[in-house]
Amino acid sequence: MIIEARTTYRWADIMAHPDTIIEPEALALVEADTQRRLAGEPLSRIYGVREFWGREFRLSPHTLDPRPETEQIIELALKRFNGASPARILDLGTGTGCILISLLAEFPDSTGLGVDLSPGALDTARQNAVFHGVEDRAEFIESNWLSNVEGEFDLIVSNPPYIAESIVPTLSSEVKNHDPILALEGGKDGLQAYREIFSKIFSHLKPGGIALFEIGFEQGDDVMRLIGESRIRDKRVHRDLAGLARVLEVTAQSANGDK
Repeated sequence: MIIEARTTYRWADIMAHPDTIIEPEALALVEADTQRRLAGEPLSRIYGVREFWGREFRLSPHTLDPRPETEQIIELALKRFNGASPARILDLGTGTGCILISLLAEFPDSTGLGVDLSPGALDTARQNAVFHGVEDRAEFIESNWLSNVEGEFDLIVSNPPYIAESIVPTLSSEVKNHDPILALEGGKDGLQAYREIFSKIFSHLKPGGIALFEIGFEQGDDVMRLIGESRIRDKRVHRDLAGLARVLEVTAQSANGDK
């Protein structure tokens, strides 16, 4: 509730004591927030934070507002590693850093690298890493996907932009007017980021390593086709609770060639 975020009062207290006097400064903030909300700005943007995987992450104009459906990546990673910590994690298009930071919090023996093309997003991710106490295990660098990435990783994760450019104008005003276009638009068909990532991913995914990508609900067949057959031991599309395609999982062929 807006009033609870900007004052020291809970809504239940005000309802129980309607004669409560709210300080003019706090009331002015509440009124300003209400006008912003009526104009279509999401509360997460007004307050500058969004909860993801039970933690609060700071937002900025350079970052996507994390969505609950992206948490499926965390769920699948925890299931696949089953109590063990992947040594190195790579997060492509890290944004707020919510995926990487959540994974580092769950995997205390892991280190991670988050990359983004936006310097502003990287600054936000670094702040979030400090806030959640994982800054000593997280590095963030500017890179156009894998262009500046070196080495191999046990787990690669990404929520890339996957909305076709013709669809962006039809999105709700809360999304198209407040999320950065860089984090939304995935080219003419919505698949450009996947093409760029898949062309280099197997130089960076360790044998036996796992990659998890969020995808659009109609993109399952297309991303399965794009990923190809190189060093693939397994590939599958996971559906969310609504039955929609949500995450592509890829497992690299192990060092001895086992499938």
